[in-house]
Amino acid sequence: MTVDDLMARTGLSRPSFYEYFSDRHELVMKLVEKLGNRTFLVTDEWLKGEGDPRTELRNGWAGYAAIYREHGHLLRALLAAASQDQQVAEVYDTLRDHVVAATAEKIRREIRSGRTRPLDCDETARALVMMSERYLAEKFEQAETPDIHAAVEALTTIWMRVLYDNSD
Repeated sequence: MTVDDLMARTGLSRPSFYEYFSDRHELVMKLVEKLGNRTFLVTDEWLKGEGDPRTELRNGWAGYAAIYREHGHLLRALLAAASQDQQVAEVYDTLRDHVVAATAEKIRREIRSGRTRPLDCDETARALVMMSERYLAEKFEQAETPDIHAAVEALTTIWMRVLYDNSD
């Protein structure tokens, strides 16, 4: 999408865009930064918590699903653009890598505490995050009003079974 395309959709002029951003990549960086900050606000309960992991995961996924309901179109557009634009890919990958790193660190803490069996923290975190990201993208693309409760429960169950063994 070009700046002209974007501004045509907003009804504003091209010079208006440049009052706030130097180019479309700066806009993408700002959007990803804002979405990243909101994501960590809702996932921090599990990432930093030491309580019941099922409750913490469910609450985190419910919060993330709410963000996805509101901004899923933007997240899916960023994901699609990342496959065709190296600068967008770098910005998007930085956000994803931050989520993966925070998840891997949480898994390391869970292993040290004995709540999780030993496993490859980095690879498990990457697989879980990327699987969840793709699952939500498809879930929200396929239905105008997706069953968010079912998505939250499915993701919670998968993460619990991977990280906490026989937890149902």
